[in-house]
Amino acid sequence: MKKNLSYLLVILLILLPLSKVKATTLNDLYAEVNSLEKSYNASKQKANMSKAELANVKASIANTESEVKRVQNEIVKAENDIKANEKKIMEKKDETNQMLLYLQLSSGQGDSMLEYVFEADNYTDFIYRYNVISQMSEYNSKLMDELNVLIKQITAQKANLAKKQESLNVKRRELQEKYVLVQAQAKKENDAGLSITTQISEKKKLIKYYEKIGCGKTQNVTSCVTNYNRRNSSSSSSTPRYSGGATKLPSGWVYPVSSFVLSSLYGELRCDDDGCVRHYAVDLATPEGSNVFAVKDGTVLSAAVGKRGCGGMIVQISHGNYTSLYMHLISSYVSVGNYVRAGQVIGISGGGPREVAKWGDGCTGGAHLHFAMANGGGMIGYSSEAGSTFNPGRIFPRMG
Repeated sequence: MKKNLSYLLVILLILLPLSKVKATTLNDLYAEVNSLEKSYNASKQKANMSKAELANVKASIANTESEVKRVQNEIVKAENDIKANEKKIMEKKDETNQMLLYLQLSSGQGDSMLEYVFEADNYTDFIYRYNVISQMSEYNSKLMDELNVLIKQITAQKANLAKKQESLNVKRRELQEKYVLVQAQAKKENDAGLSITTQISEKKKLIKYYEKIGCGKTQNVTSCVTNYNRRNSSSSSSTPRYSGGATKLPSGWVYPVSSFVLSSLYGELRCDDDGCVRHYAVDLATPEGSNVFAVKDGTVLSAAVGKRGCGGMIVQISHGNYTSLYMHLISSYVSVGNYVRAGQVIGISGGGPREVAKWGDGCTGGAHLHFAMANGGGMIGYSSEAGSTFNPGRIFPRMG
């Protein structure tokens, strides 16, 4: 049990978010990149170990299953042997009863024995009858002893095999539990979101952008960007796209799409052949090709394709104290460092055949926008990280 808890603690540590602290200065970003690079180098070794361990555990489970089946077959054989010998005893019942009669004659009923012996017609018959009594008594005793010993041996064998089977069952359960934990790490490597290498790349782009606009190493980057935008008409490398149809709330927040059906609740449990994982985001079913809006003013943290295409184009925007994430986009109209306004079109929604064909996204079941919110304004690594995001329904009533 302690061993299982140890495995669980290791997996929980692995599943912690990559970055909980918001980068407020360039120095913070430098530190984050350095930390991510160290994590990446460690994760490469960990991933290789996890794959090897997973293969070893699977092989051990297969061997244990074979051993369990072998023991079960031995138990069945032992049970059949016992039944066969019990049948053999029943078949000898009449003979045994006759033998018991002779045993009685020879073990105390002297008159009867003498009567049986002296009823012989001649001396030869007399010797024959005497020998028959002796031989049958001896044969009966030997037969019963042999059968009783055999039954005791087989019964003991059956008990030993049953103990061995229980031991194997315990081992099988332990291996299966370990397999689930190791598999959780392997599944983590395939989780939807930005790979560590992409996060490093996007953060380096962000650093270059901040350096380009003159942010100091210890200056608050949000203030730096705000001041820069006041001095310049646009910080974007392309003309911002706007569209009517964005729904604005009294609080100033804007819904990410104009029309949707809430198809997946925040924290929903999702299961497949590889196990179960929580979905710490909401899915907004909307026609593929719909405009996706920035939910508030902010700076683009990332605009990149998820690892192995999973998640399609993913855009993240820092709004100072919050971060918004938009996944399964066909394309984006923004790049790292762009300052966007609430209601600005940042991309086109996907999740359907167009987006799948473009990015090879195997992590979608239909046209929708995967939308997540996080505290702190830092980059969100994975959608299944407990505590890295919060329920968007806290800000957007229709998502609750």
